[in-house]
Amino acid sequence: MSDEPDTGQAEPERKREPWRKCHPRWAWTAAIAGAAVFIVLLVWAPWWFEGHHLRDRNGELVSSAGIIVTGFRTMLVAIAAGGFTAAGLYYTREKHRLERENFQHAQEQFAENQKQFEITIKMSADREAEQARIAREGQVTGRYVEAIKLLSSQDDTQRLGAIYSLERIMRDSEDDHDTVVTVLAAFVRQHAGIGLGVPRPDEPVQAAITVLGRRPMRREAARIDLRRTDLTGLDFERANFRRARFGGADLRGANLLRADLTDVWAPNADFRQSYAVSTKFDGSNLRDAQFSIEQIPPGMPEFKRVIVDGEAGTNEAPLNEKKRD
Repeated sequence: MSDEPDTGQAEPERKREPWRKCHPRWAWTAAIAGAAVFIVLLVWAPWWFEGHHLRDRNGELVSSAGIIVTGFRTMLVAIAAGGFTAAGLYYTREKHRLERENFQHAQEQFAENQKQFEITIKMSADREAEQARIAREGQVTGRYVEAIKLLSSQDDTQRLGAIYSLERIMRDSEDDHDTVVTVLAAFVRQHAGIGLGVPRPDEPVQAAITVLGRRPMRREAARIDLRRTDLTGLDFERANFRRARFGGADLRGANLLRADLTDVWAPNADFRQSYAVSTKFDGSNLRDAQFSIEQIPPGMPEFKRVIVDGEAGTNEAPLNEKKRD
């Protein structure tokens, strides 16, 4: 048995040049025999074929014998030359055909090698990308676990660090976007639920609201859930809370300057004394929501079923808002 490994492909037949198809010994023998025959014919053939024209009735050579012999030998040389020429043309044609076949085979082999090389490069790149993705996910997971631990701390500094670490994770990893948003919303509900009596504004809660309000614009699986939360006095300036749920939330005195509250679900929410200037409420559910009388834009259909409290004061900036130019 052969010791060479089986590659699964048959080795292509080796191309042999025309003059090497025969065994070298037989080739030389045939060449020598052919040369001998040609010499014999060149010497004796004129006498064999034209002997009756070379002698007269008395057996003497005729005067034109030299011309006849020379012409016959010239004919033999011409025939031999034609044979050599035909053999040379045949050899040249066969050689050209074999060279073309070898060239085509080389091209096919090169194309196959190129294809295998591209497959190898792609597999290597895919493998490296997968390893990088796994490493990156491992780093994100480690950062996420550490941030969650800090988020449950009683120290405000650690909780602030956890919130901003979660923001970085949300921006770096689109796959973790919804998870971070859900965690931060749950943190706000846990630490700013109505009835907890926590002083406002609470710095970690404000940080969570700020991070949620400037989150990347991506398609989200669910609405941000901030129902029944005490958000009094918090800063929502220019924040994006499109489609968020504020049902029953207390936003009295909140800074809603140019906040985007489009399509929010906020029945029974309390917006009295909030700084709602240039705030977008388009398409929002504000049924039974409470507003100060001067916060209601004329002709806005979103405000048809809100409760207007004329005693709630005017639409002034919250106490923590600096004087604007």
